[in-house]
Amino acid sequence: MIIVARMYYEMNLTQKEIAEKLRYSRPTVSRIIDAAFKAGIVDVKINYPLDSVIELEDEIKRKYNLENVFVIPVYIHNSHLIQNDVGKAAANYLYEICDNKSILGVSWGTTLNGVVPYLKPKVLPNMKIVQLNGGAAKSTFSTGSVALLEKFSKTFSSDQYLLPVPSIVDSSLIADAIMTDSSIEYALDLGRRSNIAVYGIGNVSHNSVLYKGGYFKEGAYDELIAKKAVGDICSRYFSVDGQIVDEELNRRTIGLKLEELRKKDFSIAIASGIEKAESVKGALKGGYANTIFIDEELAKKII
Repeated sequence: MIIVARMYYEMNLTQKEIAEKLRYSRPTVSRIIDAAFKAGIVDVKINYPLDSVIELEDEIKRKYNLENVFVIPVYIHNSHLIQNDVGKAAANYLYEICDNKSILGVSWGTTLNGVVPYLKPKVLPNMKIVQLNGGAAKSTFSTGSVALLEKFSKTFSSDQYLLPVPSIVDSSLIADAIMTDSSIEYALDLGRRSNIAVYGIGNVSHNSVLYKGGYFKEGAYDELIAKKAVGDICSRYFSVDGQIVDEELNRRTIGLKLEELRKKDFSIAIASGIEKAESVKGALKGGYANTIFIDEELAKKII
C-alpha cells in the first residue's frame, strides 16, 4: 500500500503505469489505493481560504453595535462542513488573542466541539482556562464538558479549572449551597474575572445537549418554549429580545451570568445553521457578545 500510494501521489504515476511497473492489474492498483486511504496511510487535506463576507459583516456590525463580526463563506450546503469552517475560524482567532496573562472562560456543547479539532498549540503556561457553566449531566448522556476543557488546556499548556456540577439544579437553595463550596466559588470567580469568554449560542430544541442531558423534567422544556425562549448561552435561556425568560430557572443555573459577558474584553459567540437565526438575534439584542463567528447563510437570515 505504501509503495503504490507513493508512486501514485508523490511520483504522479498513473494507475496504468503503476500496474505495468509492479505487474499488477489496473483494478488491483485501484483497490490498493483505496485501501491505503481507508487505512490512514494516505491523508487528504484540502486547503482553501476562509475569506470573510465583508458586506454582511459590516451590516451586522452596524445593526447590533458589535466590535468584531466574522462571517464565514459557505462553499457546500452541509451543516457539518459549515460548523467545521466556523469552528476553524474561531480557533484561529483564539490563537491570535490568547496570551500568558489571559483568563479564558469556555462553555461547552456541540458548537464548541466544532472548535476543538482546529485549536493550534500555543505554549502559555501562565494562562488560566476555566469552565463557565456546570457541565455534569443528570442522565447517562455525556455533555463532553470535561474532555473539551482538557483539550483547551492541553492546546495552550495551561491550567484548567472545572465546574464539576450540573448546569441546572432542582432549586435555587441547592444552587446557592453548591456555590458556597470553596473550589466551586473559586472557579465561578475566575469565570467572572476572565477577559476572554468563548461560547456557543444554543437554540431551543429537543435535540439540544441540555435537554438530552436530563436537565428538564417532563413538560418543563415545553413550558420554556411556551415562555418564548429562543436560545441559551451558558445554560441561561433568553427571548428574541435578549431578556431572561424564566427568572426562577435562572436562579437554579450554576455558572456565569449573561450580564457578566458584557464586561469581557472578548465576549465571543459562535453559531452556525439558519435554525439558530432567532437565537442569534436574541443574543445580539441582549448585548451579550462583542464578537461573533457565524456562517454566511445564518448571517443573511438574521439580517
